[in-house]
Amino acid sequence: MEFIRLLEKSKEETYSKICVGLDLAIYGSRDKYVMDKNQDKTSTLLSLITDLSNHCCAFKINRQYILDLTFNDIKQVTAKAHEFKRPIIIDHKLSDIGSTNQQALFHMKQEGFDALTASPFPGNVKEVCSDGHNYDLAVIILALMSNPDAIWMKNSFFETVPIFQHHCRLANKYADGIVVGATGHVTVKDLAIIKEEISDKVILSPGIGAQGGNIHHVLSYFENDVIFNVGRGVIYQKSPKNALKEYNQQIQKLLGN
Repeated sequence: MEFIRLLEKSKEETYSKICVGLDLAIYGSRDKYVMDKNQDKTSTLLSLITDLSNHCCAFKINRQYILDLTFNDIKQVTAKAHEFKRPIIIDHKLSDIGSTNQQALFHMKQEGFDALTASPFPGNVKEVCSDGHNYDLAVIILALMSNPDAIWMKNSFFETVPIFQHHCRLANKYADGIVVGATGHVTVKDLAIIKEEISDKVILSPGIGAQGGNIHHVLSYFENDVIFNVGRGVIYQKSPKNALKEYNQQIQKLLGN
């Protein structure tokens, strides 16, 4: 699969485990972490990719942050990532019936993405992964999100196991990766459970940076497979490149390099 090939090659080239979250909010849409009033989103995204590609292994964009972009805008963004041979993930959290999912997957492929996030809650994990693979799109299943409210996934059960553990089992059979937050409600006990269920899958871990997640805990269980998503902690900084380098240095130090 192209996503896995690009990701592994990018990790080797950059010595980075950082996936940069390109989630730019327009001026006036919230109180902080927004672009300047007259800042163009597409050109800013292209500049960020150009500046950061040598220091990260992947890019990710949440669908909610590109609802204001055209198809051609999005194509420019994905093409720029590919120009630097970096995979780009659409954080779509796909969640619907098969025929509707297929429409979304078709458009994601046309837009130029390499992978997507998908929700396991409709129950059709096998189907969405199979359909995604038909488009050469890697599928990353939500297992235990960084959002603190996701704690319900630890306290709710499918038969005899927590729902997140059940979703990990499904992902291990059918998907290419899972989302595992690095924030406080994701404990070392949870990580140990996930480690038992998951092998040779991409671990996309959001929550470090602005959300204050714990890099060390996730690294200790998934050193070879994890990529950490960092958005606000990089893209809104005075020097995004320097901020990204600092995260890379922090991770390498924890790895003893």
